[in-house]
Amino acid sequence: MKIKNNKLLIILLAGALLLIAGLIWWNNQWVMKVNGQRISKEEYAFYQKINPRLNEHDLQKKIVEEKVQLQQAEKQKIETILDYQTLKRKMKQVNQDNEQKIKEHQVVYGLRKYDESSFYRYSYRTTINALEKKSIKKSTDKKLREYYQEHQSEFKEVDAKEFYRVSGKQQTLEQLSKEAISQEQLMTNSEITFEQVTLNERSLREWIKYREEELTEINDLSAGQWSGLFEKADKTWRYYCFSNKTGETQSFETVKEKITLHLEKEQYQAIVKKWVKQAKVEIK
Repeated sequence: MKIKNNKLLIILLAGALLLIAGLIWWNNQWVMKVNGQRISKEEYAFYQKINPRLNEHDLQKKIVEEKVQLQQAEKQKIETILDYQTLKRKMKQVNQDNEQKIKEHQVVYGLRKYDESSFYRYSYRTTINALEKKSIKKSTDKKLREYYQEHQSEFKEVDAKEFYRVSGKQQTLEQLSKEAISQEQLMTNSEITFEQVTLNERSLREWIKYREEELTEINDLSAGQWSGLFEKADKTWRYYCFSNKTGETQSFETVKEKITLHLEKEQYQAIVKKWVKQAKVEIK
C-alpha cells in the first residue's frame, strides 16, 4: 500500500511540475499586453505580416488602437473576434461553410474563401462598424448647419474649366503658345491634333486617377493661358484654357450627408483616442 501511495505521489508531483513548466512557458510567450490581453509571438508576427510598412513603434501603436476597439465591442455585446487563435478557428469554419454552400449552389456573400489577412480585415471592419453605431451620438441639424457656415471653402466646387489638349511637334506647340488661339485656327492647322476636355466637379476624379501630374498645372490656368509641355516617348502636348467659370458653393442639402459622416468620424476618432489613452499597455 505504501509503495502505491509513493507512486501516486510521484505521479502527482510530476504532473504539478509539468503544469508549472507549462505555465512558465505560457507566461513567456507574449510580446505585448493590452489591458491584460496577451499578444502572443504568433499573433504579433501576424500583425507584422499584414502591416509590412510599419516600423515597430507604429505597429505597436496600431495593435493597441485595434485591440482597445475590439475589447470595447466585446463589452457592448457586439460579436467580436478578440484574438488570433479565435480568428483562425472562425476563418476555417466560414471557409468550410462557404465550400458547402458552393456545392449546394447557394449564394455566398463576401469572398468564397478567405485567408487570414482578408478574414481579419472583414471581421474587424464588421465589428468596428457596429461599434461606431453604438458609440456615436447623431449630430443635430443645428450643429450640421453651423459646420457648413464655418467651413464654406470646403464645399466650393472646383472651377469649371474647358481646355484644348493640343498635340504636335514641340516647335509647333511653342509657336502656338505665344498667342491666344481659337478652335477654328486649331482645326485648320495640319501640323497638330486637338481634343476638347473639361475639368469640373464630375470629371475631377478621372483627372486625379489618370492625369494627376497635368492636373496640378492646369488647375491654375485662366482663360487665354497655355500650360507647359507634357511629353511621352512618341507624343508632346500642352493645354490651352479657353473657358474658366469659378466654382460655386454647394448647397447645405447637397453636402449635409458629407458633413454628417465627417463629424461622426471626428467624434469616433476622439472616442478611440480616449480608449487608447486609458489603456494599460505592457511591452516586453
